[in-house]
Amino acid sequence: MAIRDFKPMLLTYESLMFLCVQFIALGTGVLLLKTGQAQLPPIEGGFWRLGQFLVAFLVALVVIVLLLKYLKTPISFGLFFAFLIFIGSQTVFAALLSVSSNMLNDLSILILSIALAIGIIALRWWKPNLITHNIAIFLGVAGVAALLGTSLRPWPEIIILLIALSIYDFIAVFKTKTMVSMFKQLLKRGAPLAIIVPESPYQFTANVHKVSKAKLKGTGGKVLMLGTGDLAFPALFAVSAYATAGLPAALAIMAGSVVGLVFNHYLLMVKKFRFIPALPFIAAFSIVGYVLAILLF
Repeated sequence: MAIRDFKPMLLTYESLMFLCVQFIALGTGVLLLKTGQAQLPPIEGGFWRLGQFLVAFLVALVVIVLLLKYLKTPISFGLFFAFLIFIGSQTVFAALLSVSSNMLNDLSILILSIALAIGIIALRWWKPNLITHNIAIFLGVAGVAALLGTSLRPWPEIIILLIALSIYDFIAVFKTKTMVSMFKQLLKRGAPLAIIVPESPYQFTANVHKVSKAKLKGTGGKVLMLGTGDLAFPALFAVSAYATAGLPAALAIMAGSVVGLVFNHYLLMVKKFRFIPALPFIAAFSIVGYVLAILLF
């Protein structure tokens, strides 16, 4: 295997961006817990919470499929995309502003966090390049992951959830092709629910719509896209682990998920897969990291 086939610099950019989301989510989760804005649920009722989440996930999946099918105009889907970013980024900003609670009251924090979230969305649509797109995805995913991570426990909810979704991801990519079809529809609209990782730092100023269409046609060069779910699930796992087992467990999950990321990169770059289910390897190694942290610390 030649080094140029493995694309080590591309992996470096991908790993750094992946970890950026993880740390923003972890930091947001820590602030939510410390300021009392969120509280980890009791041990009892774990399977009930897991069932509720799976139902919500299926409903959300159906909604996205229907939106992709019936919302043909870019503006319609853009509003949906903006709404998702708003939920997460407002959570991140509210958590950060809560540190200044001695200077700001709850209403001020709410107003400022909403204004900042709207600002991120406006920047993404005013200058739709890879930088603004990725920042919006970072904040959107991290905020949602922090909220979910403080509402679920590592066991049984998150670990079983990761296993179930990994199986679904494998089937949806290799068997039913549902995820592949959905991803192509998102590329057609120029608004992939993913971070976009270019091979060269100079490409970060490229237009999102042009990169998406080039990727769809297979002419976009070595540009990687990592979906929001692949970013969010290890992040919410780390947040929940921090709340129950401390920082070493959260960091072990992050380290394990990066190992899974390397395996995915190998399949894409060396084995030349065009589409892969990214979650199985990320989930498997993040669970291994968590178990090792629990045993060792």
